[in-house]
Amino acid sequence: MMSKSLSKFGLPILVLFLFVGMISGSEGIGGIDYENYELTHSLSLVAICLIIFTGGLLTKISDIRPVMKSGVVLSTLGILLTTGMIGVFCHYLFHINLFESFLIGAILSSTDAAAVFTVLRDRNAQVPKRVKSLLELESGSNDPMAYLLVTIFLGLYQADIETSQMNSLISFIVNPLFGIIGGYAFFKIFKLINDKVELDFQGLYPALALGFLFLNYSLVTSFHGNGFLAVYIFGLKVGNERIIHKQILTSFFDGISWLFQIGLFILLGLLVFPSRLLEIASSGAMLAVFSIIIARPAIVFICLMFSRFDYREKLLISWAGLKGATPIVFASLVAMNVGKEANFIFDLVFFTVIISALVQGSTVKLLAKKLNLLIESIIDPDFPIDLEVIEKTKNGIREFMIEDTDFAVEKRVVDLGLPKGTVILFIKRSGGFIIPDGSTSFKAKDKILMVTSEKDELESSMTHFKFDKTAPESIEITAS
Repeated sequence: MMSKSLSKFGLPILVLFLFVGMISGSEGIGGIDYENYELTHSLSLVAICLIIFTGGLLTKISDIRPVMKSGVVLSTLGILLTTGMIGVFCHYLFHINLFESFLIGAILSSTDAAAVFTVLRDRNAQVPKRVKSLLELESGSNDPMAYLLVTIFLGLYQADIETSQMNSLISFIVNPLFGIIGGYAFFKIFKLINDKVELDFQGLYPALALGFLFLNYSLVTSFHGNGFLAVYIFGLKVGNERIIHKQILTSFFDGISWLFQIGLFILLGLLVFPSRLLEIASSGAMLAVFSIIIARPAIVFICLMFSRFDYREKLLISWAGLKGATPIVFASLVAMNVGKEANFIFDLVFFTVIISALVQGSTVKLLAKKLNLLIESIIDPDFPIDLEVIEKTKNGIREFMIEDTDFAVEKRVVDLGLPKGTVILFIKRSGGFIIPDGSTSFKAKDKILMVTSEKDELESSMTHFKFDKTAPESIEITAS
């Protein structure tokens, strides 16, 4: 009920749980005295790993491929430019040293996938697919670069400058490289075990993936690689390769990532002292306005200068760059290492994130409508069958689309003369499923799920959709 109400106003539901944490804290009605940054950071790493992995798992490479170049530029160069612009602004506005200023910039440089898509998800209307895909790619992949910059500037802020500069140079080369290699290598090992080992219960497969996820992060990080990037690559490969039990894994991680996000926001809310937020309200408001109105649009227009996105789409992408839990988690990392000196940074970041969620979250749909970028939502659900499980049997299974030039267009199932043993399980059309019978007609762009009694019969059966192969052969149509 509350989720639907907040959605109508365009507010991320997770903001509610942030306020729940604040109300439950030492200065709220709950009176819970909690200021353990070490525990918060440890639990936050678990939550962020799950969130990033799930983001990769749910991302379709076919959707992001057309915007891959723009997304990579935004999640790398965009992060660097954001860090620089916010850093310079903080240096002159708050009169703090450059390392601390750039540390604040790095903390606030990433956008949040959960916040962005809670706001943009709508059953009736959505933004254009390439805009959504770009925001999805950017928000899912910019945390690793932001985390790298946070650790670099935290080191510069704390340690010997010459040593930190050398470590920073090494980190820029080794950190992402080890992350990519580690994520890909762990996927290969996981796929081999997942597909070959027969576990007694299906519920053990998510547990296996969970173990690989955290082992991936831990080992890559121990070798000074980017653990977050490794986790994202791992999730991206699992979501886009043919592996057994993918539907079980997707459902499990989608649910558990939301559970951990809720817990994370409540925990972060507990760390906040409302009285301290009032003290930095004016500074936080100025930083939020600069970040939302000046820095983000400037960086988006620079990074997408040579892209195919038009002016309206760039404006929407600029406004949809919501902040979420990640900057607060990064701020808690700083507080854990620096101590009470970091209270100003933590409170400033928290205030900016709240303003971003409330202001941008409540107006992004309105802006999309004003820019004529809200289109009718088309739901494209996956077929409710684990295709990879059937592929391990002698049967053949194929998912394909009816093209405009195919013989099957406007023909009935019975007109195709399909071979004996060929079964059309589902036709996906307009976001729904049709269980066909002999009189069901095909339309262009229909997605078909077909099963054959033997794998080597697939190609032969496919030709009946492409060409007129009508023959007096038995046709078998399922009704369930």
